[in-house]
Amino acid sequence: MEAIHEWRLIGAIILLTFIIKPAWAELEPSCAENSPECRGEIGCSLVENKPLPESLTGPLFWHIDRFDSEESARAAVRHVTELALPSLPPAPKYSMLVMSAYIPTGLTSRVHYHSGVEAFYTVDGEQCLETPTGAHKILKGGSLAVPAGVTMRLAATGSMPRRALAVMVYDASQPPPTRVETGGPQLVSCR
Repeated sequence: MEAIHEWRLIGAIILLTFIIKPAWAELEPSCAENSPECRGEIGCSLVENKPLPESLTGPLFWHIDRFDSEESARAAVRHVTELALPSLPPAPKYSMLVMSAYIPTGLTSRVHYHSGVEAFYTVDGEQCLETPTGAHKILKGGSLAVPAGVTMRLAATGSMPRRALAVMVYDASQPPPTRVETGGPQLVSCR
């Protein structure tokens, strides 16, 4: 009788290994306005999406500054970092999309590419960008800029949830991200 229970237990464990996906395979939530991330929960927020001046020329820099309150933001700036963005692809008009995310370890973005340049800044935790040419770890306080058209997937890595900011300057006549459903280039894994 004990052998039957043992075999049932082994069978249940084998079945669960095929049913339960590893955390690494889970996708992070899609970015949205007023996402749960705005309230300190897991999510990805679209902070701003706005057209840029038609006279936009390079080089472009992303400045990240920290403020304790709206009043202190108006009075003084605490400069965190500056990141030079790659050259923009030719386009008649550009827009800028800013996102903020709080994602648990193990979740990944969907595989995608952008019609413009993208830059990341890791506020807490760590993240890793998987591309066809390599995996790029971005530790707390670190940043990375990527040229237009690079196929990528972002993974929350490390031992704690990832908090991050991202900015895209993209061709306003195209969607900022385009998903790669299947058959795209092979990505170098962060694992």
